[in-house]
Amino acid sequence: MVKKTSTPIEQTARLLDLVPFLLTHQGISLEDLAKQFGVTQEVILDDLNTLWMCGLPGYTPLELIDLDFDSGYVTIRNADPLAKVRALGGSEMVALALGLDLLLNGLEGLPPEVTDRIVQLSDRVRSVIGSQITISEAAQTQVRAVIDRAIAERANVSIAYFSPQRDEVKERIISPFGFFTEGSFEYVEAFCDLAGATRTFRLDRINSVSSDLLPRLNSSPKESDSSPKNSPPQSTKARIMRGDRWTAESLGFSPGQVTIGESISLSAYSLDWLARTALGSCGDLVIDSPDEIRRSIVQSVESTLALYEEGAIPLAPTLR
Repeated sequence: MVKKTSTPIEQTARLLDLVPFLLTHQGISLEDLAKQFGVTQEVILDDLNTLWMCGLPGYTPLELIDLDFDSGYVTIRNADPLAKVRALGGSEMVALALGLDLLLNGLEGLPPEVTDRIVQLSDRVRSVIGSQITISEAAQTQVRAVIDRAIAERANVSIAYFSPQRDEVKERIISPFGFFTEGSFEYVEAFCDLAGATRTFRLDRINSVSSDLLPRLNSSPKESDSSPKNSPPQSTKARIMRGDRWTAESLGFSPGQVTIGESISLSAYSLDWLARTALGSCGDLVIDSPDEIRRSIVQSVESTLALYEEGAIPLAPTLR
């Protein structure tokens, strides 16, 4: 039966078999080659295009395998050096050692004979590069494993979460019910007891997690309620007092979209974040409303000035 798709492991095995087969079957047609390996012509063409990128380090035309199959018949050249015994470089040995560690620690249920072969090969590699190179479970992986267990057991879990908006770490008890990836970051969706609503938490901002799960007292939120933007944004009025690109872009504007000193309308999910942005702008951003955020900014400034007056923070030479 002809296969239309292959797993990466199946393709790798087929690529390793293709080279010696083609060396002894020069000029074979694409149709016959596909039949020989039990795949479609589209799959075998993908394999041949992959082989074009294979060869010895250096990866110039002198080291890469040379293939010709535009005519519908396949010939291979420059593949003989691959059969020669070659010493691995330092970076290649390290990559091999790490790969063997991943296989040994990441795959469960391996047959004993396979495990023994992996251990033997790892020992031989480490006898050359030393035993200092190890691969260990990252803290983020441990956090995910505990949360994944809480999801499976429908339990609550205690986490210490860093909020960049407030620049603080808080203990929270969450009822997790799923993971999702956005961009290059992974998030966990959960009901947060502290907020009393559904929230999303970026996995790499969870500083620690308790391995002791807690009984879930609240019911899991519905999937339709899991949006990180369930809470409506709050409207504010502000003015940009200087043509500063950073201030404009941090608020979602390009420099050409704002007029210096003119009132603009903003929507923010976190007034704390907006207050911190205004403080960090050194007067370039002025918040006109609401009064709540204006009072927060004044209190922060007064608290900081008090620290200078008490000598807790030394003044810069230019301020003395």
